[in-house]
Amino acid sequence: MKKFKIEDVMVRSFTSVSPGQSLKTVAEIMHKTKIEDLPVTNDDDKLIGVITKSSLLWAVSQGMSYDTKVRDLMVDDATNVYECIDYENLVDIVRTTKIGSGIITDADEKPKGIITKSSFMRSMFKKESYLNAQLNVIYQTMYNGLITVDSKKRFLGINRAGEKILHKDNSSLKGALLSDFLPGLDIDRVLILGKSLVGIEYFHGDFNFLCNITPMEENGQIIGCVIVFQDITDLVQQMSELESVTKLYRTLKLIMDNAYDGIVVVDDKSYISLINDSAAQFFRKNEQEILNRPVEELIADSKVREVVKTGVPIKNKLQFIDGVPYVVSILPILRKNRVIGAVFKILFRHLDEVKELAEKLDQAGKQLAYYKDRVKEKKDDKIMLDHIVTADSAFKKIKEEAEIAARGASNILITGESGTGKELLAQAIHCASPFAKGPLVKVNCAAIPENLLESEFFGYAPGAFTGAEKNGKQGKLMVAQGGSLFLDEIGDMSLSLQSKLLRVLQERSFEPVGSNKTVKINIRVIAATNQNLEKLVEDGKFRTDLFYRLNVVGFHIPPLRHRSYDVNLLTHFFLEKYNKIFGVHIKKISTEACEILHRHNWPGNVRELENVIERAINFAKGDVLDNDILPPYLKEPNKTFIKSSPVDSLQNKTALLPKKLVSKRKQYEIEEILAAIQNTGGNKAKAAKLLGISRSWMYEKLARFAMEGSCPGQ
Repeated sequence: MKKFKIEDVMVRSFTSVSPGQSLKTVAEIMHKTKIEDLPVTNDDDKLIGVITKSSLLWAVSQGMSYDTKVRDLMVDDATNVYECIDYENLVDIVRTTKIGSGIITDADEKPKGIITKSSFMRSMFKKESYLNAQLNVIYQTMYNGLITVDSKKRFLGINRAGEKILHKDNSSLKGALLSDFLPGLDIDRVLILGKSLVGIEYFHGDFNFLCNITPMEENGQIIGCVIVFQDITDLVQQMSELESVTKLYRTLKLIMDNAYDGIVVVDDKSYISLINDSAAQFFRKNEQEILNRPVEELIADSKVREVVKTGVPIKNKLQFIDGVPYVVSILPILRKNRVIGAVFKILFRHLDEVKELAEKLDQAGKQLAYYKDRVKEKKDDKIMLDHIVTADSAFKKIKEEAEIAARGASNILITGESGTGKELLAQAIHCASPFAKGPLVKVNCAAIPENLLESEFFGYAPGAFTGAEKNGKQGKLMVAQGGSLFLDEIGDMSLSLQSKLLRVLQERSFEPVGSNKTVKINIRVIAATNQNLEKLVEDGKFRTDLFYRLNVVGFHIPPLRHRSYDVNLLTHFFLEKYNKIFGVHIKKISTEACEILHRHNWPGNVRELENVIERAINFAKGDVLDNDILPPYLKEPNKTFIKSSPVDSLQNKTALLPKKLVSKRKQYEIEEILAAIQNTGGNKAKAAKLLGISRSWMYEKLARFAMEGSCPGQ
């Protein structure tokens, strides 16, 4: 649009009057010029006021003489506008002026023209018409789709891009509700709160949109909203491909920068396109000084151009660089049998330097592992669902469903054998939930004595009972406020506490022990057990109503013996984990060891596997984990010292075995448990961890052996 000029809207033909002229003269001029407001000037032709038609009419109504002078009726504070004024300031003057016209003056205050409100309004209408046409062009030529709806979510309009994307035209959508053609797109927040939504992903059928939703307001009232949307189906595919390419490039660059040899990559014109840190340091230049330069500027007589031209590699040849001999290799880069570049590699010649560097790197790695371990001890790292390692399709489905369930507030029950990762899944659900900002409070229902369970859960008021703390104590429920309460081994909870927990889940409130004050809570309960709760319900050992209250969303984690693919995956995961912790470099596991690990039934599940790998790394001598350092019981298929399923009865299993074999098995279990206790200095918790079983299960074993008289001591 052309720049605003005031001369386009002002009246140039006008007559100024002097203060001494009469009202009759003014009336004649107004009648002749059709101008209702005339400038009043002095002898120097400078503006000193204005005489208006309304002033003239008022004088007549008051019976004043036609000979009355202009000075008696003129407006002294006339609105004058300099001819250099811009459009926005003129708008403000027109909006606030009390008279119907403004006098245009030059820098010397001499009148140059008159602008009336009517002429200005015509100019505004003209500009508005132009802007509307311009806006419509923008609206219709936008690449993105645009839809407007009213406050009742009824369709108002759509641009051509939107019609093309939705395969619907303006006439077919007239009067339709938003839910008729974009079902599930929630705009209530925009219409009610007046807040814009940016970057909202919308999926429905074949539609894959990215939406920005903005409220439309009029006089402070929300009258509808504008939905700008873009079909990102192709964009998502392109982004995925771009991400893959970027990831490959970063991986390649990382590999190059971690290589000890100097590596220089050139394109098909022998210009340097990549260089690793070792090569840049070798040539004493930074990367930006080297890239996109001819290779000869960096390495004279390098034979790189020859390799790019012929495609014949040069391997392990002696070449002098700055008068010093080095072993170099030049390898062509091929694509569809065409040379598109080459790799120039410099092998450092000083072996003692390599050895020294390796020792320094090894020492640095150990220090890093040490400090990482210390930091990990001081903070509770968040466990996300992506951190749970599995290749099993059933477990993958559990992760997918857990991610969906985590977004809500429903109670969750996780079942599975000991060591399968129930607590890990509970932590991941908490971190992915709306309660993630609050704490995750863990309670082992089997580890807390029966007489302390109630006070541990609900807390107690000051002086609630003998021996209570002076200021009272917060219970686990209050500590978990705004977060998640993880009830591990829920099957061991007493019936009396079950009924109280049920009331908490129903009323979302509780009373501390010894207090009449009701405390409201906002928590999510995640329960876990390795027992068969349905069987406990049938036996009357677990409340039916509590079971259904906890089992709103249920997940059963399959044991490791049913996830054969996970054995190899988890083995390498734990191998990498303890390599970092212990500062060792075990690269692989022997074939024989892998066969033993796959053959084992893993009654202790993932916890047992982790303990086996940790133990083996402690005894490893080289860079290969061999079968000779695996625990002896793994090599004897019929031997194990933990039950395969906590749900199964030990008596039912041993009843099927010959008495002699049962006796040997018990003796072997006793020896393994006592050896573990001795190796951990009498620490039973560490002994249980070393054996890959829960502490409560080890206590149960020891108590059973003591009752049978087969255990020499605990």
